[in-house]
Amino acid sequence: MTFKTTQRCCYTGYIVQALVINFVPLLFVIFQNRYGIGYAKIGSLVFITFLTQMAVDAFSMAFLDKIGYRRSVVTSHFCAAAGFVMMAILPEIMHPYTALCLSVVTYSIGAGLIEVVINPIVEGIPKDSKSNLVLTHSFYSWGQLAVVLLTTVALRVFGVNSWNVIAFLWSLLPLINGIIFIKTPISPLPPKEKRESIASLFKSKTFIAILVMMICAGGSELAMSQWASTFAQNALGVDKTVGDLMGPCLFALFMGIGRTIYGLFEGKFDYRLYTALSCVLCAMCYVVAALSKNPIISLLGCAVCGFAISTLWPATVELAAKRFPDGSGAMYGAVAIFGDIGCSVAPFMTGIVASMPLWGENGLRAGLIMNVIYPIGIILLLGRKK
Repeated sequence: MTFKTTQRCCYTGYIVQALVINFVPLLFVIFQNRYGIGYAKIGSLVFITFLTQMAVDAFSMAFLDKIGYRRSVVTSHFCAAAGFVMMAILPEIMHPYTALCLSVVTYSIGAGLIEVVINPIVEGIPKDSKSNLVLTHSFYSWGQLAVVLLTTVALRVFGVNSWNVIAFLWSLLPLINGIIFIKTPISPLPPKEKRESIASLFKSKTFIAILVMMICAGGSELAMSQWASTFAQNALGVDKTVGDLMGPCLFALFMGIGRTIYGLFEGKFDYRLYTALSCVLCAMCYVVAALSKNPIISLLGCAVCGFAISTLWPATVELAAKRFPDGSGAMYGAVAIFGDIGCSVAPFMTGIVASMPLWGENGLRAGLIMNVIYPIGIILLLGRKK
C-alpha cells in the first residue's frame, strides 16, 4: 500500500462522515409515521449526533496525539459500522426513540473521530501524493449525494419498510475502510516540542475568529441539508422521492461542484471575497426557500444553497492549518468542536422554532428562515481587521 491508498481512504472517510450525518434525515418522515416521533424529537436526533461529536472532539484534544492517528481512525470507522448495525436491529426490539438515540451516539463517536483525524492525516501525506483539504472535503459532498440517491432509490424500489436493511448494508462501508486503514501508511506525528499548544492558540484573536466562523459554517450547512427532505414533503407537499431528489440530493450535488472547483483551483480565489459572496448567496437561498410559494423555486433555493455553503467549512479548516502550521491534533479537535456546535444547534433550533404553534402551517418555513443569521455572522467576521 502507498500514500495514494491513504488518500483514497481519507476520501472514503469523508463519505462515511456524509453517511453518518445524512442517512437518518432521509428517514425522518418514516420515523414520524412508524414510531410517532414528533418534530422536536426528530430534531433532537441531529442534536445528539453533533453533541456526541463535540464530546469526542473535546476528548480528542487530550488523547489524539497520545494514542496516534492510526488507532483513532480505525476505531472511528468501526464505531460508525457498529452504530448502523444497531440502528438496523434495535428499534424493533426496544423503545424506538431510545434505540435510535443509542445508535446515533455510537456512530457519532466514529464520525467525531473521523472529522478530527482525517485532516492531519491528509496534511501529513507527502506533497507528491496528496490533494488539498478542500478537495478532500468534496468527497463529503459526493458521499452525501451517493447516500441520498442510493437510499432514496432503495426505499422507492423495496419500500419504506426496508429502511433497516439499508442501514445494515451501509455499515459495510466504514467496516471495510477501517480494515484498510489498519495497513495503509500514515505519517508520524511531529515531535512534541514542535507542536503549538492549544493554550497558546486560544490566546490568538485570529484563532478565536476562526472558531466562531466554524460555528457559522456548520450552522449554514446543516440547517438546510438536515431539514431539506422533511421541508419538501411536509411544507411544500411534494412526494418523498421528488423531495429527496430535488432537496438534499441537489444540495449535495451543488456542494460537491463548489468544493471541487475551489479545490482544483486552490490559490486562484481571494478567500475573503469568495467567502463573502458565498455567504450573501447562502442568505438569499434561505430566504427564497422559506418564503417562495412555488415548490420548485423553494427546492431550487435549497439546492443552490449547497453551492453557496460548499467552501465555508473546509476552507475555514484549511485557513486554520495555514495560519497555524504547527498546530497539533488538538487544534483540529478544537476547530471540529466549534464546527459541530453550529451543526448541532442550527438543525435543533430549526425544529424547535418549527414546533411553535404560533406559526401554524408555516412552522418549517419560519424555522428555516431563521438560519440566515449564520452566513451574516461570517460576513461580519470577514469584515474585522486582520
